[in-house]
Amino acid sequence: MISFAWKWKLAGLLCAAGLVASAAAADFDGMVSVGKEQLHVVQAGEGPYTVVFEAGFASDLSVWRKVAPEVAKKAAVLVYSRPGYGKSPARAQPLAMQETVAELAEVLRQRKVEGPLVLVGHSYGGFLIRYFAATQPQRVAGLVFVDPADEGFESVIGRIDPARLKQDQQMLNSSIPAKWRGELETIQKLLDAGRLPAMPALPDVPAVLITSVRARAGSDFFQETPEIVKIKRERHAAFMTQFSNGAHMFTSNSGHGIQMQEPELVVAAISQVLASASQNAARAAKAKAKQTLMDELEQVAALLGKQQREAAAGRVAAALRDSKLSEAEINTLGFDLLNKAKQQALAELVLAYNSQAFAQSDNAADSYGEALLAGNRAAEAKREFERALALGQANGAREQAMAGYRQHLSQAEKALKQP
Repeated sequence: MISFAWKWKLAGLLCAAGLVASAAAADFDGMVSVGKEQLHVVQAGEGPYTVVFEAGFASDLSVWRKVAPEVAKKAAVLVYSRPGYGKSPARAQPLAMQETVAELAEVLRQRKVEGPLVLVGHSYGGFLIRYFAATQPQRVAGLVFVDPADEGFESVIGRIDPARLKQDQQMLNSSIPAKWRGELETIQKLLDAGRLPAMPALPDVPAVLITSVRARAGSDFFQETPEIVKIKRERHAAFMTQFSNGAHMFTSNSGHGIQMQEPELVVAAISQVLASASQNAARAAKAKAKQTLMDELEQVAALLGKQQREAAAGRVAAALRDSKLSEAEINTLGFDLLNKAKQQALAELVLAYNSQAFAQSDNAADSYGEALLAGNRAAEAKREFERALALGQANGAREQAMAGYRQHLSQAEKALKQP
């Protein structure tokens, strides 16, 4: 599906300078060698993620000029023109989809783009970012599809009215310059086959798909009619079910070129994916840090078994400090070690660190006191409960918490009176 693509013959003639003029300062605007060929590339912005834009058929990098400068305010961006578009010289032979993706990978290598990527693809660009993401999933943190092509779409609508589909194809073919016909042939082969080249499944990353649902009853272009637009919408929705963190957006205010007609929708979609990707990365980093901590605590337990308490205490403090766990998380860990794992000595070290690291926390003091009391160290426990009460009063703790602290203090005092 390259719906409405025949209307894009003017879009492809837009000069790439439009993007650079819109961006306050491009970090790079020039030609990048790919083998013996060259591609025009523009980069701007900075950040942990690089947003890579893949234009649709008959479009150069300038079609992102209303989107990329906005995204560059919060992330690094890279846009480029495929062969035959904008400043990128045409090739003697058209590239297969896999070859185009390989060239993008080479551009990223040469431009030293090494961090996680958010790929944005419009129309045929949707095929390209899918192939890239499926074959290099470790590099991809998110996907944004802007009215993307659908390899099975023409097979479906061809069964409804093959004559009208053929008419659409002829209208498109007759409206484009000869230099673009090679890429059109590449695309049409995919559409005729009804499938893309074999590839692994897409990574389950944050994804947003924006579908144009603008229709025109009685249109000469079959793919603009309400019946066919409804099919496109349904197929796009089905495609998005593979993502556990995916959103499907619709617009009836734009045609196929959403990035030009409603750029704010595309910017918002990219922002949503960037935010989700950042959250995923933070969760993954936290999980890794927690696993590292647990591995270290196993080593500490071994030291305690050898009666090396001082060395164990130092390693616990260092491990907890590096983990960047919150007071509440350390508190939970300590009680898990105390009550579930039955590792009294290790729990004491963890909760002792928490009480010291968060010295103004009444809850941390109380929790450490509970561990000391469980270890038959009533006098030390009493001091911690008294500190918890003083801190609680200063911190304006709730009466329910204060009552708990008083109860724990009473238990420690009772234990001290026992012979």
